[in-house]
Amino acid sequence: MQIDGAGARLLGVQIDFPQLSQRVRLHEVPLVVDVKTVVDRLALQIGDEARYVDDCHTPTLPSVLVIDPKRPEVLETFHRAADAVAAVLAANDDWGASGVRDGQYAVDLEADDACLDALYRAGLRVLSEESGVTGPPGSGSAPIVVVDPLDGSTNASRHVPWFATALCLVDEDGPAVALVANHATRERFSAVRGGGAERDGLAIRPSGAVELAASIVGASGLPTHHYGWAQFRALGASAPDICAVACGVTDAWCDMIDDGHGVWDYLASVLILEEAGGVAAEVFDRELCVLDHMARRSPVVAATPELLDAVLGHRRRP
Repeated sequence: MQIDGAGARLLGVQIDFPQLSQRVRLHEVPLVVDVKTVVDRLALQIGDEARYVDDCHTPTLPSVLVIDPKRPEVLETFHRAADAVAAVLAANDDWGASGVRDGQYAVDLEADDACLDALYRAGLRVLSEESGVTGPPGSGSAPIVVVDPLDGSTNASRHVPWFATALCLVDEDGPAVALVANHATRERFSAVRGGGAERDGLAIRPSGAVELAASIVGASGLPTHHYGWAQFRALGASAPDICAVACGVTDAWCDMIDDGHGVWDYLASVLILEEAGGVAAEVFDRELCVLDHMARRSPVVAATPELLDAVLGHRRRP
């Protein structure tokens, strides 16, 4: 197979298809390129060959380059990342501290490494709770994935069955693709912007609750007063907490702590909630989608706008 230098430089793909069809001899080189045309986009799967082709293919190049962030390959990559974390957890018997920062377990770093490996192979950049903003070589303009490798680490360490991996791809229009994998229940919630939300492949919807007095509300942190709910729950992991609202298990969820969460804690599950038909807000009216490792927010979500307003009214009380 003969490939022009410009064609091999994958981050600036330029292929003349008529000439390509005339010049292909698959027996001539060890690299096989699977080309799929998708409207005006292009997805390439590259064989993992550790050598150079026209001085452009190197062993450090990701084996799959995702050019269109809305393609199904993104969710497939997310599932591989979640599977890798599940394998780390299954093999883990050390719940000691990492020694890197307060509140971080050694297994948090192992889970992070597993996520990074899967996402790097897809050519994606990453904003992770554990490692900040990173990416594989040549990924400078690639979409970024916001990751919490293990949301609810303390739950996991104490065998409380409520902990998850959360991933959300963000493009120029905002959150685009999300997956939350609850490793304790083995449920997987997913959403693609404009395409609805699912739990294990089945469409989900919030409860439709509008009355706070008849609602079950999840909480992170201690409320300053009784909000007037029927009941409340404090389960200890925001990503599955918000997914519980998305599928109607609970009716709302509220961060009781000012600046209590990083974007990795909630972004994937908020996209899932909104695609399911729920609503979200920030206590101080700030943007929830923020690609800053240092930024903190206080999200509130609910099944309906009426219930969201009721919870926010109590949360914003002086």
